[in-house]
Amino acid sequence: MPSSFIAVIRLALVVFGCFVGSHDSFGQSPATAGSATRGGAHLYVLLGLGNNSPGLAEFGSKMQRRGIPTTVRNYGDWPSLAQEAVAQYKSGRLRSIEIVGHSLGGNAARDMAAELGKAGVPVRLVLTLDSTTEGAVTSNVRRAVSFVPRVGENHFSIIAARESDVARYVMGGR
Repeated sequence: MPSSFIAVIRLALVVFGCFVGSHDSFGQSPATAGSATRGGAHLYVLLGLGNNSPGLAEFGSKMQRRGIPTTVRNYGDWPSLAQEAVAQYKSGRLRSIEIVGHSLGGNAARDMAAELGKAGVPVRLVLTLDSTTEGAVTSNVRRAVSFVPRVGENHFSIIAARESDVARYVMGGR
């Protein structure tokens, strides 16, 4: 089979998977996701444009199943997520925040961390996967990690290629 045909099939499967895949935690607000653990940790996963971040919502679901309260949302939702996180942190219901984002979600992860910093809220981890802009994180972020595609990876395959690395960073503080 020609490699161009295989590439088209793979792309079609990725697009199909974005619309059909199960997203258990998709849209779950931190108020419900973190309510069971007083003073616990929370992972925010920010998807890219059109939620086209293949495998990242599933990654969030895996972290949720591992016991990490997780919210998976579109990158454009970061301002409301930041407000909710500030309120939960100040009430004592949240003590540790991690943010993972892909593409525009990576940009939003840095923006969300900066907003949390303005409110005096620390962030344990900001991890970006092929964000569309480069930028530093604010001083309230303990650890920042940025993945860009290596040889053989692209903007979408980076998520699957780096999933175990991302999981190690997320689980590292536990």
